[in-house]
Amino acid sequence: MHLPVTTEQFLAEYWQQRPLLCQQALPNFQSPITAEELAGLAMEPDIDSRMVWQDAGVWHQQDGPFSEHAFQGAVPWTLLVQGVDRCDSRVSTLRNTLPPLPRWRFDDVMVSFATDQAGVGPHFDRYDVFLLQGSGRREWRIGPHCGDETPQLQENGLNLIPPFEPVETYVVEPGDVLYVPPGVAHWGVALGEAITYSLGFRAPPVGDLMARRTDAALELMSATSLLEDGAAAHKTARPGEFTAEHIANARDAINNALDALDSGRWFGEVMTEGGGDPDHTYPLDAPQGDQLRLHPATRIAWRERESTIDMFIDGGHFEVPLNSLKPLMALCSGEWVQRRELAEATETLFEALRDTGALTDEDFI
Repeated sequence: MHLPVTTEQFLAEYWQQRPLLCQQALPNFQSPITAEELAGLAMEPDIDSRMVWQDAGVWHQQDGPFSEHAFQGAVPWTLLVQGVDRCDSRVSTLRNTLPPLPRWRFDDVMVSFATDQAGVGPHFDRYDVFLLQGSGRREWRIGPHCGDETPQLQENGLNLIPPFEPVETYVVEPGDVLYVPPGVAHWGVALGEAITYSLGFRAPPVGDLMARRTDAALELMSATSLLEDGAAAHKTARPGEFTAEHIANARDAINNALDALDSGRWFGEVMTEGGGDPDHTYPLDAPQGDQLRLHPATRIAWRERESTIDMFIDGGHFEVPLNSLKPLMALCSGEWVQRRELAEATETLFEALRDTGALTDEDFI
């Protein structure tokens, strides 16, 4: 993906701060999926899909699966299908076009088809998204930064922003990419039939991270570890009173315990949870192909330690040797790896990937 600024500029000035229009980020781009194929996916019961339309000034939303007659509405409508990259390798390869960002943040590729003048209304998201125009044209209206205090109209399951006054407007064509950070209001309107790819990045709630870090420490903490008053005992208190020093001392004790018992594993587990496909299973000796890659539904992340590598797959943790690094990085980059080379490099890595169903030898088209 070609950016109009350097990667360093993007990370310093735009990432999670302000929008950036990238004209012809993917030159000569052609949509890998057609409107008919997207509609076919939306008819599957195990695919997350929805339709949004506005009729007589009222916004409506309906969840899939859909039948064929659902795509024959007279008013402008938008079909949105989540996680298309997990079932179509042509779409999953779009992940490899992204700038060098933390891949463990990546969520999925949502694909939308809109009829002329259709959109999903003015709204804001709480995650980073790269909006790649696949076919047709779309007008993007960019609004201000929003937050919990921003008034929102809840209409048939949609959270919309009324009124919406755009501060910038862009018209994008195939191959153009619009980056929108969390909290920035936006509204896309199709100019004729259009397909858009939304490459989204996850942003886990800090509360969830706090809870998992605390739970991990509690599992290791001794029941005989008690609070000591320390320097707070030197502060004279009135009968029944606890002072600011007592509270600070308790906070320090908690923070010190969390730091001392923190292995960091909770972070990798949280950031890879929620992946996978309930119908995606393999026998222990599969797959059999000579060339292997990561299954599109797999969430994977790793960190290098002094003598091992912590690998996280769909919330699970595995320790693999340091010589796993080269093939592991190749797989995380979306590359195909020779089965023989993978097994010879480190049997531990191969077994962990195989037994979790993280590998595939199929194209999933």
